[in-house]
Amino acid sequence: MNKQNVNDSLLAFLAEATTPFHAVGAMAQRLLAAGFTPWSDSSPDALKVGGKHFMVRNDSSLIAFTVGETFDDGLRLVGAHTDSPNLSVKPNPVVSRFGCHLVAVDVYGGALLNPWFDRDLSIAGRVVYKDANQELKQTLVNFKEPVATIPSLAIHLDRKANQDRTINPQTDIPPILKLNLGNQKSQSFREILQQQFS
Repeated sequence: MNKQNVNDSLLAFLAEATTPFHAVGAMAQRLLAAGFTPWSDSSPDALKVGGKHFMVRNDSSLIAFTVGETFDDGLRLVGAHTDSPNLSVKPNPVVSRFGCHLVAVDVYGGALLNPWFDRDLSIAGRVVYKDANQELKQTLVNFKEPVATIPSLAIHLDRKANQDRTINPQTDIPPILKLNLGNQKSQSFREILQQQFS
């Protein structure tokens, strides 16, 4: 595999792996294509020499391994994490202020907050919902297009923006959902989420 193929493969993976859930799904598909089979630590079947297996936990972590012929083959481990600092949508995300729809979020990990302002933001992740039979189901979503932004205050209204700026994650960070340009109507988070399923 040449350098260009490696780069193309990496970029394709990164485009798929927008969240830990998407990353694990993308890795599982690649492992299946490479001849690995799903395995569970509660499986009654013993591991076989030369076996190639993987396990998925909570759809957000993955362990892949091969079985050597002897213990003399040694043990080789490679580790990585699938998560990164982000703004996580809260369980009750719908917020309205001054006629605008916002999304209530929590800061996950050691996120730097200043870079989140004044840029197009999208939404991706796992959604847990009740189906028509009131049973809990889950699915992955990826909006793949900008749907929100976190605006900063204009400089003439915030003369001290370049001096000791502090950010309150609860009041300053909730993204504002963009207008639906077809009818110039602001939609709530639940409305734009529902469009992903229709």
